[in-house]
Amino acid sequence: MSPVAWRTGRPGQALAVGCGLLGLALIWLGAIAPLWSWYADRQALLERRQMMLAHMQGLAARLPALRAASASRHGVEAEHDMLPGATDAVAAAALQEAVQKMATAAGASLTAVETLPPATEADRWRKVSLRISLNAPWPVLIGLMHAIERSPSRLFIADVHFHSPAILVHSTNRPIQASMVLYGFRRAAGGQGA
Repeated sequence: MSPVAWRTGRPGQALAVGCGLLGLALIWLGAIAPLWSWYADRQALLERRQMMLAHMQGLAARLPALRAASASRHGVEAEHDMLPGATDAVAAAALQEAVQKMATAAGASLTAVETLPPATEADRWRKVSLRISLNAPWPVLIGLMHAIERSPSRLFIADVHFHSPAILVHSTNRPIQASMVLYGFRRAAGGQGA
């Protein structure tokens, strides 16, 4: 076969078709496919934004009803969530009594109770806090935390620390030293003094 023969006739036509297909594939992969992918990504983003817009408009439409429900709840049930007491000292004493009862019911005894300085939150609430320390087995600690979570007054747990002696095999009944801060809120309008 001569050097020019492969460029003419059937081999030349096959080569021309192959080069044409290769060129089309390169154009597709280099220009059309990225544009197509970019368009599909933008379309998906637009659809997500339209769904978010519809969701936000639905929330905005329900906002007046939610505010009205919150205002009515605020007057009745919000008082139930507050610590009782007209002053910080009375609220702290009530909190300490409630925590002592929950600890006794859970099977724990408090080793230390410290009343922390009260703080004003959002000019409407007084934050009343206690730091408690206790030694109890793990299940008792968890039971006490669940009791605090379910208390009639809304109580919060913060700054939790556990300390246990380093032993290779821990028994669930081995006492663990624990300390935590418990706090709740009362209305600031009822008097802010101790």
